[in-house]
Amino acid sequence: MKLRLSLLFVICVLVFSCSTDNDGDIMETDQTGMEDDGMVDDAMDDMDSNDDGSDDDMSSGVDLVGLWVLTELRIDETVDDDDLDFASDILDFLVAGECDLITFNFKDDGTVDSESKANFIEVGLGADGLEIPCPEQSDLETTLWSLDGDQLTFINDMQEEETITIVLEDEVTLIIAGQDIDENNYVGADAVFTKVVE
Repeated sequence: MKLRLSLLFVICVLVFSCSTDNDGDIMETDQTGMEDDGMVDDAMDDMDSNDDGSDDDMSSGVDLVGLWVLTELRIDETVDDDDLDFASDILDFLVAGECDLITFNFKDDGTVDSESKANFIEVGLGADGLEIPCPEQSDLETTLWSLDGDQLTFINDMQEEETITIVLEDEVTLIIAGQDIDENNYVGADAVFTKVVE
């Protein structure tokens, strides 16, 4: 028996693309990645043409540059939701097994590489209970990013722009509110990413 985990899928959706087709979901992944057809270069040129000539056009995002890994799903103590609890338990299990389920690699050139294995999670029943192997497949995508204060903006390969509010709790903790993922279903949960420090 295999189950798909809707919450982890939605978290995956958040990190990949920024379609504005659905106001409830911040991003929807196309599972194909982004073709290098020059659109990223065009968008980068557009971003460059909008700066004021100063050297610090990316300075507001300097703390975000680096590799970030999804490590926790925080659920508000006042929220009683079995689906959120189950998704959190699954994520905790995978993290304990050193499975990087979702990652962002923010680069100082204004691009971000995203990788997610969330679409490929399978939960099975084995002799010892639930079996949750780390998925071998993943979805990859490259988009553009910029950060202005707590406003993180992504531009996908269709030149669509989406902005979400983030919290940099400290230098190594990035939090995205659940309502930015799906305002109807995930209020009270936060996706927590931890920066990989070498």
